[in-house]
Amino acid sequence: MEINEEEFFYYLDREYKKLELIFKNIKFLDNRFEDFLISYYKDLKYFYEKKDFVKAFELENYIWGILDTLINLKLIEVPEEYKKWFKLFI
Repeated sequence: MEINEEEFFYYLDREYKKLELIFKNIKFLDNRFEDFLISYYKDLKYFYEKKDFVKAFELENYIWGILDTLINLKLIEVPEEYKKWFKLFI
């Protein structure tokens, strides 16, 4: 599947906004992962602001994978209205 520039920026911005909401409202139930995940989020914001959009997009996807894992292992909590963005298996 090929994606054009307009679609790329649509998905980049959409996911960036979702992650902003999540990181404002995330509750870590195990603090061992807090610094780890927040460091990736800070990297995402850095690359996004520097307009290195490919690296920002890569980080978005990586962060979503980590978030999906942590929420399924019940190591984080997010508001109910954000759970629709996750792949919940447990």
